[in-house]
Parts: sequence; C-alpha cells; structure tokens
Amino acid sequence: MRIEHFAIYAEDTVALADWYCEKFGLKVVFRNEQQPPVFFVADDAGMSIEIIGRPPRAQPIDFSDVFHFAFIVDDFDATVADLKAKGVPFEDELQFAGGKIRICYFADPAGNRGQVVYRTEPL
Repeated sequence: MRIEHFAIYAEDTVALADWYCEKFGLKVVFRNEQQPPVFFVADDAGMSIEIIGRPPRAQPIDFSDVFHFAFIVDDFDATVADLKAKGVPFEDELQFAGGKIRICYFADPAGNRGQVVYRTEPL
C-alpha cells in the first residue's frame, strides 16, 4: 500500500493547478469538466495533489500547526532559491538534528500550507 494523493481546497482550481505546475514542475494528469474543475497534478513518481473547489459550506480552518504537505528534495539550497526566484513565499528555514533535517514552509495562493524538506537519511 502507498499514498496516491491528498486533496486541497482552492477558490480558483484552474489558477492553483497552474501555480503548482509552473512553480513545482508538476503536471496535470486529470481534469474533469465540472465547475469548478477538479485537477490532479502529479510529480514524476505519480504522487498527486487533488485540487478541488472550496464548497460554500466549508469554514476556513487555520492549518498553520496541524496540516501541511511536503516535497522532499535532494538539494535544499538550490530548490528553495529556485522557488523563491519563481515567487513562492517561504517562512524562515528550520533545522533539526544538527542540520540533518532542513525545512521551509510556504503558503500557496489558496492558503494551503506546504513544506520543502531535506533529510540526510530517509524516514
């Protein structure tokens, strides 16, 4: 068993799908024709983010401490610098285990919280 995808809300699903494709190099692997359209954007390994329209009944939730998703990278400094150059807004870097784990959080245009993480040893 392995994780296939996770879902996030967006007011504008088209714009958010475009943002992840442009900034993170993901590709649209599914789009339906409902309004707003639902997208799956995936990395080269097939892990996907499902982007769905925020239902009117959905209340805003502060995900700052509870919810985030992470992109694992091999070259932390180069990746973060590249994403910053593309306009991705990052919080300050955090380091753990003497620098063996490095993370930076970002917020996407829909307010979802993500993270870029580097680990010298996999989980």
